[in-house]
Amino acid sequence: MDFEQISLITSNFFDNSKLLNVDSIDSGLINKTYIIEHIINGNKSKFVLQCLSNIFEPYEKVIMNHKLITDHFKNKSKGNYLKSSNQRWEVPCLIKCNSNNLFVFPFCSGFWRAMEYIDDTLNFNIVEDNKMAYQAGLGLAKFHETFSDIDLAKLENTFKDFHDTKKYIDQFNMTVNDFNFIKLDDNVNKRVQNLIDSLSNHILYVESLLGYLKKTSIQPCLIHGDPKLSNFLFDIQYKYVVSLVDLDTVSSGCLPTDLADCIRSICNIAGENPDNIENVSFDVNCCNYLLKGYFSTSNKNCDYGFGLLPEFIYLIIVELIIRFLNDFLQSNRYFKVKYQTHNLYRAEVQYRLLSSFITQMPTLSNSLHGIGISSNSNFVSDVQNIV
Repeated sequence: MDFEQISLITSNFFDNSKLLNVDSIDSGLINKTYIIEHIINGNKSKFVLQCLSNIFEPYEKVIMNHKLITDHFKNKSKGNYLKSSNQRWEVPCLIKCNSNNLFVFPFCSGFWRAMEYIDDTLNFNIVEDNKMAYQAGLGLAKFHETFSDIDLAKLENTFKDFHDTKKYIDQFNMTVNDFNFIKLDDNVNKRVQNLIDSLSNHILYVESLLGYLKKTSIQPCLIHGDPKLSNFLFDIQYKYVVSLVDLDTVSSGCLPTDLADCIRSICNIAGENPDNIENVSFDVNCCNYLLKGYFSTSNKNCDYGFGLLPEFIYLIIVELIIRFLNDFLQSNRYFKVKYQTHNLYRAEVQYRLLSSFITQMPTLSNSLHGIGISSNSNFVSDVQNIV
């Protein structure tokens, strides 16, 4: 996308706007995102410009969900609910397009939207220290608490079968059965086969685990759906969480799913795209701080299923390995890539994280017990027997 095209899109959202600078944001794996600096009515300002991925259809549902969330947030802001501390807490609102009075502008076979830019914030791809892990846990808890009373019936389903692990497994099995492995070069083929072989027993166990989890009654809540570290905005000076952005995956779900995915992202101390895969490991100390932050405000005694947190962490990592590897075998149709085997490497990174996590599960179970949450010791031994 060149400067002139972005300038044209911007002119449809703002009158009297002069484009100054365009920064592309590469941390997202789905949407194309830019930070735009412009002069509007004589003043310098920034906003977020984003092209919605075609995985979200129809786009109207994405917009409706975003507006439902921001309207709910605004209503709470009018009272004293969000004024309990001096720390700011924000949700980026959509900006209406002047040319069509909608929240999207169609351009070049895509739908573009503009959102408010939250000033004086930073985001990170790798956690810097335990304090940041604690603040991320606290930030996720605040997000869950802020929207705990939203009407879930009003949420639109923007992503069919999201976090449907069984569906991902079925798709993966079909892809593997139909794939022509001869077309891969020898080294890549060996990497793929190693991963498929390593996953086989985990997939069998996951299918039984899904049956067990289906029988549990966990209270549904609003979840973010993708609470990875790069979606947290931290105050530039004090490093507390100001906002949790990228709201397209918001849906009705169970809180341990969100917390588990957050842990998966933040406690991989090498990050999701490390230069050296040997550096990938699950940092259980970082996890302890994240849990302390999250449960410093959340009610862990309600029927949210936090005792199943180790199961959900295991499940979300296996699910992501399958999704990355399946996308590689399907010619990288879903996740954005920088090179042909990028999704294969992402899958290998997550598998290494999984192996490290399994060795740390007894320590994690002890940590949960220390904050008053009982976990299933049989699960720990079952998974460790797989490897």
